[in-house]
Amino acid sequence: MLLVGLAQKAREYGIGPDIVMQLIPFLVPEALMFAIPATSLFSVCVVFGRMAADNEVTALESLGLSKSMVVMPALLMAFGLSLGAVWLNDVAYAWSHFGIERVVLQSTDRIVYSVLQQEGSFKNDQFSIEVGQVDGRTLIQPIVTVNSGANIRVAAASGSLTYDPDTHSLQFRMDHGSIDSDSNFRLVDGEHSSIDIPLRSPDDLAKDSSPSHLYLSQITGAVVAQQRKLESLESQLTLEATAQWMTGDIVGLSHEGWAALNRKLDDARYRLARLKVVPHRRWANGFSCLAFAIIGVPVALRLRTGNYATTFGACFVPILLLYYPLFMFGLNGAKMGTLPAWSVWLGNVACALVGVLLLRHELRK
Repeated sequence: MLLVGLAQKAREYGIGPDIVMQLIPFLVPEALMFAIPATSLFSVCVVFGRMAADNEVTALESLGLSKSMVVMPALLMAFGLSLGAVWLNDVAYAWSHFGIERVVLQSTDRIVYSVLQQEGSFKNDQFSIEVGQVDGRTLIQPIVTVNSGANIRVAAASGSLTYDPDTHSLQFRMDHGSIDSDSNFRLVDGEHSSIDIPLRSPDDLAKDSSPSHLYLSQITGAVVAQQRKLESLESQLTLEATAQWMTGDIVGLSHEGWAALNRKLDDARYRLARLKVVPHRRWANGFSCLAFAIIGVPVALRLRTGNYATTFGACFVPILLLYYPLFMFGLNGAKMGTLPAWSVWLGNVACALVGVLLLRHELRK
């Protein structure tokens, strides 16, 4: 899982092995977040499959003891593991995300150089660069466009890029070029002139983060703030509509006039729905460990085989067909507001119900 995550980030950001290695501490929680539920299922399949195959469970029953004596400790451990997995989900979605963003931000100059060497151009929301050639740290005939309020365009004979951690910006140093903006144009005849290309700071990233990247401790406050924002927006639109009716503003009341306002309202409602989903999603993801264990224990006892691959496959394939489709159905519906936020638990509830029925049957045998 860790290698898959590293390969994904390398492809997403266009980064090399030196930067990828710095991402490992932040990708470990993400890898564990996906691996632990499957490991929980694998563990009970191995242990209870071997116990049943070696007639240890039969020996226990011959002493007049219930199977629950070995089943309940495993389920209690899965419960404790689920609590830890909830915390791990919180760390992976928030701490890991911002850690990765910080590493990528601080390595912006190296990322830009890597892309320029391969493709000859680089573009993102803040700026774009085109070069004729890259010679080490020297950019030959670079053309830099900064997408700021002034829309700055710089052309030079040569230049270089350096990340400035104090200002969270890229410093572009150029030799013999020109700087063109909406309000000014000037030639740069001397050497070592520079401009700053502003980047998003870590604080800006935190402010603009999506609900998925908030800590659970931040969700309650964010929900209250979003509800107030939504109420204020609805009141504002109501007042505006009333004023347009009273003044006979037919153009303002048209569909075209209200399209942008309705989009703002829909976006506010969508963000509120996503905020309400986050706690349920984190807890449901974590407690998939318990749900999988509840299914794995009775299936392993019933199959009575030491071949853990058979037992694990018999459990995991139905889980893939049952848990994940229901989880995604509930998650997407809850995000869109068509289903309540607790719908994220549908996969867990389905697995738990099936597991409880199977476990009850095994304990009564």
